[in-house]
Amino acid sequence: MELSILDYQREQRIRTILEAIPDDLMIVDREGQIREYKAGRSVSHLPMDQFLGTHLGELLSPEMVEKVKEGVHKTLLEKTASLVQISLGSLEFEARIVSLEDEVALILFRDVTAQREAERLKAEFIASVSHELRTPLASILGFTELLINQMYAPDEHGEFLENIQHSTLRLKDMVNNLLDASRLDAGSFSVHPIAASLRDILLRTGRSFAGVAKLAGVEFVWELEALPTVCFDPERIAQVTGNLLSNALKFCPRGGTIWVRSRPQEDGVLLEIQDTGPGIPLAEQNRLFQRYARSSNAIQRGIAGTGLGLYISKAIVEAHGGYIWLESDTGLGAKISVWLPTNP
Repeated sequence: MELSILDYQREQRIRTILEAIPDDLMIVDREGQIREYKAGRSVSHLPMDQFLGTHLGELLSPEMVEKVKEGVHKTLLEKTASLVQISLGSLEFEARIVSLEDEVALILFRDVTAQREAERLKAEFIASVSHELRTPLASILGFTELLINQMYAPDEHGEFLENIQHSTLRLKDMVNNLLDASRLDAGSFSVHPIAASLRDILLRTGRSFAGVAKLAGVEFVWELEALPTVCFDPERIAQVTGNLLSNALKFCPRGGTIWVRSRPQEDGVLLEIQDTGPGIPLAEQNRLFQRYARSSNAIQRGIAGTGLGLYISKAIVEAHGGYIWLESDTGLGAKISVWLPTNP
């Protein structure tokens, strides 16, 4: 009687532990027959409408059934845990298999779809960042080497130094974007507004892209009206302008045009950067201000990018009490507008 009570208590403890586990659980034999099944408590789990409760084949494709059965056989034979990756439609699951008895194994199914997507985005992000950094670095190294070896005409000396400075500023903007993404996650992002000239910021930032625009065969058109003094963070707004110009240059074809406009508005100022690029489909426009978001045009054309520029720019503009929005259509170029209040 005493042994029976202990067995009952042990069984209850085991059931309590299993109920607390958020994953889907199955007890399966060597042939894939399902002895028991418990749906997990997480939001995502195995689709119950596909599961009738007798065999793995009712839930998984033949290929996936064989992978799980191989894992069960290995686990029961070697008495060690196995890990099997399986696909179920658009979902990715990780099946962890452990031995219960000689003929049955316990399988824990965990949805790792979001984790796999995060890993894919991370890999793409690292590759994009590497590519983005390579261009200004190559420019700095190339012009520095020419200067060191005195391989330049007297009238080229200043031009080479300007190219080095402008490439350095582009690197600074890229690094700032990376750091700001981390600051936004940590809740430590901030701006420090002062009274300053927005026109001066636009012209200075635009000059840092002049060399790249010339090489790309793209014309800058400046339409800057007289602006009132605005309170803003000069470094941050220069970062926004740099991000917007960088995006425009990536998509603007040789022989194309980029307009940089600014004009006063009631209680604020308006900045517009417009290009003659391929445009952005309406269905993609809302998500482009999200972290790591990139347009289908960029992906199809192999245009590098981190997907952080618009995300960071939106955070900076909104921290100033302003607004940023996109107007575009396929084949008609794109225009990004920024409104900043006169007194944030």
